[in-house]
Amino acid sequence: AIVTGSNKGIGFYIALQLASSGLFQNLILACRDPVRGQTAAQKIVQEMPSTVNTSVSYEPLTLGDAASHASFCQKMDETFGGKVDVLVNNAGFAFKGADPTPFKDQCKPTLDINFRGTAEFTESMLPLLRKGTDARIVNVASKSGHLSQLQTKELRDKFTSSSLTMPKLQELVDEFESDVNNGIHQQRGWGNSNYGLSKLAVIAATKVWAREEEQNGIKVNCCCPGYCKTDMTSQRGLRAPSDGAKNAVLPAIMENCPQGEFFSNYAVSQW
Repeated sequence: AIVTGSNKGIGFYIALQLASSGLFQNLILACRDPVRGQTAAQKIVQEMPSTVNTSVSYEPLTLGDAASHASFCQKMDETFGGKVDVLVNNAGFAFKGADPTPFKDQCKPTLDINFRGTAEFTESMLPLLRKGTDARIVNVASKSGHLSQLQTKELRDKFTSSSLTMPKLQELVDEFESDVNNGIHQQRGWGNSNYGLSKLAVIAATKVWAREEEQNGIKVNCCCPGYCKTDMTSQRGLRAPSDGAKNAVLPAIMENCPQGEFFSNYAVSQW
């Protein structure tokens, strides 16, 4: 199993809970910072039950960097015989509310990491997941990715269309960025949150992959961990990150896993 962005916060607890389940021979923490990544791996080994024999290790991954994606996938291919059973896409980015960066300058970095980076990395991992045993992908999204942020039925229909493809979804996200840059996104029916739109696109991508990968035996779901006490929320969250993590762990390891659903508060929820 692989968890991105797993050196702290919710990602750390997702990795700890997957390792502690005893269902995986190997658990990989995929993150940018090598010191934090290796420290987190050691901490998981110390905290998981002594009866569990899961091997926990760190591998460098910079989400949104194509060369980093490629070298990570190559390492997984060589080390684990070309198969991965579970991928949890937890890595993400958010500007703080008090950040002085203008809204339109926050748009591209937010979309590049949360949606485009996640999408490109997942696509590069699909060949390994197709060889996995009861393979699962879990995308950590957010309630802020809610469909109701889109002000027009036309836009909502495009994102929820059963014929939506990844190239079409990329086009829609590019359209949002262009409208933000031109200062007309709200006139065009978009919401006023770059983070919200990035997570809405992750949920839409989940449903596209769920349809497309069904034939390859991969279950693809997403979740909202809830408003957790993490660095991303400046520790203001109301839920412990260990509890938020359970919303991602559930679709990663549950029996009779559904397909293309959005989990929130430990159950299938409404987008």
